[in-house]
Amino acid sequence: MSDLDQLHEIIDALPPQQVHALLALLAPPQPISDEEFARLLAEAPEEEVDEGTAARILAAEAEQGEGISHWELKQRLGL
Repeated sequence: MSDLDQLHEIIDALPPQQVHALLALLAPPQPISDEEFARLLAEAPEEEVDEGTAARILAAEAEQGEGISHWELKQRLGL
């Protein structure tokens, strides 16, 4: 049996919800316009950050003139 035949058998045995999820994973992404991207970004829920993390982020942002790496920022924030 070929790989393609095996793949067909596996897909044929999947429930409809898993077939839909598999299609979403395998389908190439469709390009979207800048306006559509902006709309989706505006509609995205905000991340919830606890007060301690927010304070550490603000403190890191307040440091004047000091450039730090992404890794170092994560270390300072305890992430």
